[in-house]
This record gives sequence, structure tokens and C-alpha cells, in this order.
Amino acid sequence: MAWFNADDRMHSHPKVRAAGLESIGLWLVSGTYCTDYLTDGAVPEWFVMSWPKGKALAGKLVTAGLWETTADGWQFLSWTEYQRTKEQVIEEKRKAAERMRKAREKNTEK
Repeated sequence: MAWFNADDRMHSHPKVRAAGLESIGLWLVSGTYCTDYLTDGAVPEWFVMSWPKGKALAGKLVTAGLWETTADGWQFLSWTEYQRTKEQVIEEKRKAAERMRKAREKNTEK
């Protein structure tokens, strides 16, 4: 399972304050979407548009320096600095599956 990370000092960061509480709500649900679907921080346009005032809120995130606009929607800035990449998540899942396989194998030998 992947997790979306949020800094515990986010509450006082100037970019967060500039974006506003409502925009940060979009930022949060978009972050969990990106983590769930392993998009490496790419937020599709349809997802943003599915929320009330989505496009305006995304604009505030861009203005605040938290997102950038892309051809297909938006992109979290510094995603790989704070979040695990798709490649990292897949590798961690592979390693976990291998550990479980070995543990099960060991238990069947008894």
C-alpha cells in the first residue's frame, strides 16, 4: 500500500497559506489519487474538473507554486522529493511479496 505524505509543518508554509484552505483540500485528495493510481504526481484534468470549483482551485495551487499546468492537467511540483515514485512502490511490493513467499515456504517446511 502506498501512502501520500504531507509535511507536519504544512500548516504554516507560505505556499499553503497563499493557496488557501479550499485549494489545499484539492491538493490533498489529488495527492491520494496520484498515490493510489501511481501517477507520479500527474493530476488528470477530469479529476480536477470533477470537484466544485476545481479549475479555479487548481489555478490557486499553480499560483502558489505547488502545481504546474501540463497538457493533460496538472503536476505536483517536487513529487519525487516528498513521495515515492511508481517504480519505488512497485519494487517495495515485489520485495514484500518475496518476503511473504519465503516466510510461507519456511512455515511449510516445519
